[in-house]
Amino acid sequence: MVAIMLLVTQPPHVVAAPDPTLYNQTQQAQSTFLKSLETLVNLDSGTGDQNGLMQVENLVIEQLQAVGATVQTVAATPSVGRTILATLQGTGKGKILLLAHTDTVFKAGTAAQRPFKIMDGKAYGPGVMDDKGGILLGIEALKILQALRFKNFDTITFLINPDEEKGSFGSRALIKETAKQHDVALVLEFGSPQDKVTAWRKGIGYYGLEVKGRAAHAGAEPEKGCNALVEAAYQTLKLSKLSNPSKQTSVNVTVFQAGDRPNTIPDTASVQADVRVLEAQEYDRLTRDLTRLAQTKLLPCTKIKVRAEQGRPPFPPNPQTDALVKKAQAIYQEMGLTLGVEGSGGGTDGNYAASVGTTTLDALGPVGGGAHSPEEYIDLDRIAPRLYLLTRLLMTLGSSA
Repeated sequence: MVAIMLLVTQPPHVVAAPDPTLYNQTQQAQSTFLKSLETLVNLDSGTGDQNGLMQVENLVIEQLQAVGATVQTVAATPSVGRTILATLQGTGKGKILLLAHTDTVFKAGTAAQRPFKIMDGKAYGPGVMDDKGGILLGIEALKILQALRFKNFDTITFLINPDEEKGSFGSRALIKETAKQHDVALVLEFGSPQDKVTAWRKGIGYYGLEVKGRAAHAGAEPEKGCNALVEAAYQTLKLSKLSNPSKQTSVNVTVFQAGDRPNTIPDTASVQADVRVLEAQEYDRLTRDLTRLAQTKLLPCTKIKVRAEQGRPPFPPNPQTDALVKKAQAIYQEMGLTLGVEGSGGGTDGNYAASVGTTTLDALGPVGGGAHSPEEYIDLDRIAPRLYLLTRLLMTLGSSA
């Protein structure tokens, strides 16, 4: 017998390569990015810092106008500062919203104490990652589109607000209204140290109790008092059991205040809880349960007022965002890199955009860690890849409705 072996050749696996022109542009942009970042980081702009915010806003507006954007500002009342709306018009189909913020969590004087520095492949400074790096990554992407004369999009709007770190209460209505007018929202919050984007985020709620009792001398006639602290403690134990892990709902009591003198029965007490939900219906369930539980008192002489306020709405997992994640991962693979994906219990303005039905992808800013701490940093070796990712996403999404 003659054995005949047939060799079937398989085509080699083709790995997509990055667009060489765009890749070179992103590499060259890093030095400009870092120079601008140093300038912004060395200006304090904590939430509510009117002078600092105005300085940062003016510099950002100047750069946006330089790329041909039409810029308008809207007062973020009742917050301090202005929301910047920068718009570029093209000739294509896609309408894309970029989101970032000028405010940081750091108090005035921090920039002078800890100015921008580069050390061991990282850039440090107050707000370097959250979110001044995000603002400038967006601006550099728009600069590259301008340099490439890329206009194959309908609209790119860059919304930058001054109050994100405290809930965006003065800008959230504008964020939602603007998001409704766009197909996609790309949020330029920082990417985690593991180089991931964020595909879902929990909503935030502010729940708690205010208890009113009656003061009295703790030693001479305590029986004439009505101890608000004791009642608040009783209610706190019940409040702390309202979590629902099966729905990823968490209720964590974080602040308890009562009394100011050791010899007086406290007549007031308050309890605050941090609430996180992935399903919007959980807000209503928590309000009902907390109100019902507060009707059963340990001390009938007390009066209880329930606090139940919704903050950022949930940004739950959804197939539209999942599809956008795959596009982003494919772009990253062009550079031979792996882009991770995660969810988060922390909220951003992406929650507002997602809540009105706009397809949203978060954490597309620089990669780093130590947010809100003296060790906040961004990784220098991920600046260019993240800039390539953002610019390619703008081009891809702009050319397809």
